[in-house]
Amino acid sequence: MNFSKKKLLSLLMVVSMSLAIVCPMNVLAAENTDAKMHVEYSPNKEIKSQEAVQVTNLASAENMAVPNKLEKKVDISRIKKGRLQSAAGKAATSDSEVAAQSTVVAGTVSGTLSATGDAKIYSLNLQPGIYLQAQLTTPANPNLDYDLYLLDSQGNILRGSEYFTQINGTSGTLPEALGYITSGDATATYYLYVHSSNGGSVSETFKLDYSVSSACDNYEIDEHASQALAFTYGTAGAYVNTRNLSSPIDNDWYAITVPSSRIYDKLQITATTASANTCSVQVYKNASTSGLAMQMVNPSGNNFSVGTGTYYIRVCNAKTMEEYNDADIQNYTLTVTPILRADTITITDLNGTEGLNYVVNYPGYGAHFRTGTGTLTISGVATVKDPATNVTYAVAGVGVTGMYYNPYWDRNNTPSNAVRTGTGITDSSGRFNISIGLPSGVGGEMHDSGVSYQYFDVCGVQAYMSDNTNVRDEETIFHLAYSMYHGF
Repeated sequence: MNFSKKKLLSLLMVVSMSLAIVCPMNVLAAENTDAKMHVEYSPNKEIKSQEAVQVTNLASAENMAVPNKLEKKVDISRIKKGRLQSAAGKAATSDSEVAAQSTVVAGTVSGTLSATGDAKIYSLNLQPGIYLQAQLTTPANPNLDYDLYLLDSQGNILRGSEYFTQINGTSGTLPEALGYITSGDATATYYLYVHSSNGGSVSETFKLDYSVSSACDNYEIDEHASQALAFTYGTAGAYVNTRNLSSPIDNDWYAITVPSSRIYDKLQITATTASANTCSVQVYKNASTSGLAMQMVNPSGNNFSVGTGTYYIRVCNAKTMEEYNDADIQNYTLTVTPILRADTITITDLNGTEGLNYVVNYPGYGAHFRTGTGTLTISGVATVKDPATNVTYAVAGVGVTGMYYNPYWDRNNTPSNAVRTGTGITDSSGRFNISIGLPSGVGGEMHDSGVSYQYFDVCGVQAYMSDNTNVRDEETIFHLAYSMYHGF
């Protein structure tokens, strides 16, 4: 073992023992004791597990302001109008009306815009009380910026989506999306208007998806990030299960705020449903100081790092439009769970060849756990205390390393026996169990029990966070090498 490694081990193994003890041969007899190890943790100490709180009231969505890239009215008389066709297998009437409560009519059209200011317009006729959703997937080209609008029959802008282009790897830029619930007394004509605010291409196509249905959940309309619903959660996490994806292009948006004072640096966000129409979760931050440029920070919501600020959660259909089953629309459960960072590791139990928490009192050395050569199991719990509430939480799903250190083997220049380690993961209650195979002992110390000479080593065990060695706990142990019977 080189000097630097020895020094590191010395720093890691902060154990309450003297490594240079010279013991007399005629010390008093050892006393076995039923006393448990002295640890700060008590089984009666209240440790709270994370239990997500149900969110029963989301902030109502506010309709997005009229877009400002265009005038409030578009001259549609000079633009050639196209018709939207329903997707194969959808029983749409000729005017795209919804014939039954459970029916969803959806379709797709594609096209190109040749230059800045170029536009395409598509008409559809809808009866009152219909929920129209539209989604524009633009080319993954940072030099292009296309926007989507909904117009009435006179060209007045009813809704608009104007994300700035923000390329997110192979996912491209976030699709433009809008929603609108029709009103009035009779069927009316509406137009979906695709417009280039910057650039154009005769070869790169956009895709415009649309969906019309007669039902949606009570929190619509929130197709656009600017309409995101405020989702609040605490240290224990939170969930909501009162929403559904009512169409193959439905976008549900939520905004969460990560505070500066917190006991976590990661989040787990999931959306699950019993429906065959599975959910996808994506997380974004706004990369623009004026307007919205949605930068994806996580494509799935799984254990991602967060900093202080606002994050946007997008829940959408994970399957293709053709795979969507409008006869199986069920609510999904959206859950936000902080991944806590432990500030305390406590060794609660040691188990070895002589039993669980077997403690021996060697006069001159104190009372400590004793084991022989074989398997040593270190058990404990990882916790964190919320300074705002003084509640102690179990930290689940984090890595813990257990280490055994024998200074006698170290001094004997046998580093392979001086240190043994093992790893484990905390369960939902923050508990861990780590098994380590111990080498044989050296027998650097000796004790006369009155019946035998007991040769043992004074060693240390430690449990620490695998990604933060500063969070740790340690115990002094006796490693019994061998005994020599001498009788009375």
